[in-house]
Amino acid sequence: MSTMLNKEESRLKSINAVEEEIIQEFEQLDDIDAKYIHLFQLGAEMPPLNPIYKTDQNKVKGCQSELWFHLAEDQGKLTLTADSDSLVIKAIAALLARIVEGRSPEEIQNIDLNFIDDLDIWKLASERNNGLLAMVVHIKEQADKMRNANPTENSGSKS
Repeated sequence: MSTMLNKEESRLKSINAVEEEIIQEFEQLDDIDAKYIHLFQLGAEMPPLNPIYKTDQNKVKGCQSELWFHLAEDQGKLTLTADSDSLVIKAIAALLARIVEGRSPEEIQNIDLNFIDDLDIWKLASERNNGLLAMVVHIKEQADKMRNANPTENSGSKS
């Protein structure tokens, strides 16, 4: 039930507010082990990705791990589901899903993963940094395709 409330609440918050909420969540944890346990729990709690969405189109290119994102739109609001063979990457995808939840395709263009540094979990190897960038690029491209498929919903709000 609290998960439903969190999803409803995050629709009302800005991207920065959701990022800050995640940062504060991790700051409350005592040590690196507690942070990892929490991170992995977030990944484990993520709803499973329907195998029909494990397609080449949904596979994130440039990520060292196997990672699939499925971005769905309902009445102009997006939901992200994901799966990965890496617990760490799936957990980061779960964080990203919280930020994406309920946003419009246009809002997605403002997402980045810079807040991950503020979680004080680890210093990522450059290959992993490239993977984080690949995640964001993939989601922005999918959202842009959705935005272009529904130009009337976004008229007058081009940047």
